[in-house]
Amino acid sequence: MRKLGIAIGIIIVLVIVAAVAVLALVDVNKYHGVVQSQLEQRLNRKVTLGEMHLGIFPPRFQVQNLAIADDPKFSTGSFVQAQQVDVSVKLMPLFHHSVEINSLDLQRPTVELVQNTQGVWNFASLGKPTESTTGGANPNPPARPAGTNQPASGAPQGSTSGSSSSGNEFSLGKLTISDGQVALTDQAKRSPRAVYDHINLTLTDFAPNKPFSIDAAVHLPGSGAEQIHLQGEGGPIATNNFGITPFRGTLDLKGVGIADLQKFLQTGALANTDGSLSGKTDINSENGKIAAKGQMTIQSPRVRGLDVGYPITADYDLSDDVNSDLLRINKTTLKLGETPLFVNGTVNLKPTPAQLDVNLKANDVSIAEAARLAAAAGVAFSPGTTVNGRVNADITARGAADKPALTGTIAGRDVQVTGKDIPQPVQVKAINLALTPNEIRSNDFNVTSGGTNIAARFALRQYTSKSPLVDAAVQAPKAALPEVLAMAKAWGVTGLDKISGAGTLSLDMHAAGPLQTIGSNEILRALNGNLNTNFMNVRLAGTDISHELASIAKFIRPGGDKDQGFTNILKMTGNVLVRNGVAQTNDLQALLDLGNVGVAGTADLVTQALNLRVTAVLSKAASQQVGGTGIGGYMNTALSNNQGEIVIPAIVTGTFQHPIFQPDVQKIAQMRLKGLLPSADNPNGAVTGMLGNLLGQKTGNQNPQQKQQQQQNPGQNAVQQVLGLFGGKKQQQQQQQQPQQQPPQK
Repeated sequence: MRKLGIAIGIIIVLVIVAAVAVLALVDVNKYHGVVQSQLEQRLNRKVTLGEMHLGIFPPRFQVQNLAIADDPKFSTGSFVQAQQVDVSVKLMPLFHHSVEINSLDLQRPTVELVQNTQGVWNFASLGKPTESTTGGANPNPPARPAGTNQPASGAPQGSTSGSSSSGNEFSLGKLTISDGQVALTDQAKRSPRAVYDHINLTLTDFAPNKPFSIDAAVHLPGSGAEQIHLQGEGGPIATNNFGITPFRGTLDLKGVGIADLQKFLQTGALANTDGSLSGKTDINSENGKIAAKGQMTIQSPRVRGLDVGYPITADYDLSDDVNSDLLRINKTTLKLGETPLFVNGTVNLKPTPAQLDVNLKANDVSIAEAARLAAAAGVAFSPGTTVNGRVNADITARGAADKPALTGTIAGRDVQVTGKDIPQPVQVKAINLALTPNEIRSNDFNVTSGGTNIAARFALRQYTSKSPLVDAAVQAPKAALPEVLAMAKAWGVTGLDKISGAGTLSLDMHAAGPLQTIGSNEILRALNGNLNTNFMNVRLAGTDISHELASIAKFIRPGGDKDQGFTNILKMTGNVLVRNGVAQTNDLQALLDLGNVGVAGTADLVTQALNLRVTAVLSKAASQQVGGTGIGGYMNTALSNNQGEIVIPAIVTGTFQHPIFQPDVQKIAQMRLKGLLPSADNPNGAVTGMLGNLLGQKTGNQNPQQKQQQQQNPGQNAVQQVLGLFGGKKQQQQQQQQPQQQPPQK
C-alpha cells in the first residue's frame, strides 16, 4: 500500500508537471479573441482586453487594461475599467482549445453606475441584446466565437429576468472586486455624481433567476477600525426595478468615523459632525418593502468642533416602501446619554423637500443632555455651560421637512444655567410653549440672576409662510450689568463677551413685524426700544480707545504709546434708542483715564457697522503731560484752549469687533474756515467759538449773565460746559473752587 501510494503521488506530480509544461508552451494571446468574444457574449457589451498572461495555480488568464463599454443609451464611455483582471477558466477545456470562464477578479476597477430619469440603471441591460436608439436590434452585434454554440450577442433575447431560457444572459460563478471605485449618478433624483472608493466585493453564484450571495466591505482611512461590512443573500435580480430585488442580510459598522463617512458618501448632511459610529442592522427586503431593525451608537460625538460629552444611541425599527418611497419609523428610541426620546411616524421621501408626519415625546426627562447637544449645535445656550431642569414635550411635525407645522406643548421647569463665566446662576422657574400650525407662543416668564429679573415673552405667527411674524418683548428696569452679561452668556448671545464691569442697565425692547427668514439677524432687524446705561469701572476688551485717540492727536501717553488691547472706562452714562435694529445715541458719555469722551451716531446691530462721531476732551493735567499745544497733531487733528486742554474730534467706523478710528477732518476744516482755531490776535475767542460749535450753542440765545461770564473767562467757561456734558461735573466743581486763572497775555 505504501508503494502504491508513492506511485500514485508520482503520477499526480507528473501530470501536474506535464500540465504546467503544456500551459507554459501555450501562447495565451491566441485565446485573446476567444476570451474577449465570450465576455462580449455574456455581457452584450463591447469589451476591450489588453495584453494577456497565463497563471498556473489556479489556471487563469491575467489580462491588462480591461474596458467594458456602457449601455449606448446612457453614454459612449466605459461602464467598467480595470488595470488588471484575473480570468479564471476551467482546466480541461483548455486542452481542447476551448475557454470556459468560471470567475473574474478585478483589481482596482472603476465602475460607473447611472440611473436615468425613468428609474432604469445602466447595468440592467447586461446580458441582454442592446437596442439601437431607434428601437431596433443592435446593427453591429459581436461576432459568434469560433468553436462555440453560443448565439451572437445580437440574437433575440430569449427571456426576461424571470425566465431561465436565455442562453446568453450574464452568469458567473464568482466575481471579485478588490479596492474598487464606484461612481453613482442618480438622474431620477437629480443627484450630482458621487464617487465611493476602496470597495471590496465578492459576488458568488450569480445567474439569471437565481439567488446569489454577496459580501461587500469598505475600510475607510482613519485611526479607528473604520469598517463597513454588508453580508447576505439576494436575488433573483429584478432588472426592471433593481430596488425591489429581494435581500436578507446584515450591515455592520465598527468604529466608523462620521467625518470619514461624510467624505466617503460625499454628502453635506454630516458636515461639522464627528464621532465613532458602531452598530448592527438586520435588513430584510421583499416585494419592494425594506425592513431595518437594529441599534447604532455614536461614541464621543462632536458637533461644530465641540464635544457633546455623552454617547448617542438609537434603537430603531424602520420600514420603507420602495414604490411609494414612504419611510415608517416604528418604536424608535433615541437616547441622549441616559435621556430617552421616543419617535414614531412617517417620512415621505418622494417629494422634495420630504414630507413629515412625525411625533416626538419626552416624558419628564432631564434637560441637561438635550441642552448640551443644542449648545454644541449652536442652537441655544453657550458652550461650556451646564443646564439642569426637567422638561415634558409632546410635539407632532407635519408638512415639508424644511418648514413643518408643529402641534403640541413643551413645558420646562426649574431650569438653571451655570458655568465658569456665569458668576450667578441664571434661572427660569417655568416656561411653557404652546405650538399650533399657525403660532408658537410662550407664556410670560422671568429670567433671574442674583437680584436682577428680566421679564420676557415671545410669539411667532405664520412661521411656515414666507413672511412669518414675530412678537417678542424684554423688559428689565435697573438690571445689574454683571447679571445681564451672565444671562447673555448663558443663552449663547455673542458680542457682549468683551464687556465686563459694574453698574445698572434699564431696557425696554420689543421685536415686532414680518421676517424674511426665522433667524437672529431678522429678529434684530425688527427690534425697537430704548436702553439707559449707568456703568462704572467697565473694561472693553479688544480696543484701546486712548491709544487710538493718542495716535490721531500724535502724542505719546504717559507710560508709553503701546496698545494695551483694552479700555478702562471709569464711568459711562447715556441713552440708546433702537429703531429697526439700528442703535442710535446723542448723549453717550464716557470718562477714561485720558479724559472725557462724548459719543454720537449709530451702530447697526445686524451688520455691526459703526458710524460714530467721538469728541474727546483731555483734562488739563493730561493735556500738559502729553505736551499741551506743542503736540504733533495740534492745529491738524487736535485743538487746544487757553488752559492747554486738548479737544480731539474723531470718527469711528468699521465694526464692533474691528473699530476704525480716524480724525474728523471735515469737522476740523469747518472750524478752520469759520475762524475758530486759535490765533495770535484772538486766542481765547477762537476756542470759545470752537467749543460752542461743538456744543451747538448760539450767542444770540445767551442771557446777559451768560454773556458776562463768557466774556470774563470765555475759554474756561466753554471747557467746563464740554466737561459737564461729558460727565465732567466733578472737574467743573473743582475748577469753580479754585481761583479764576487769567488768560495768558499776548
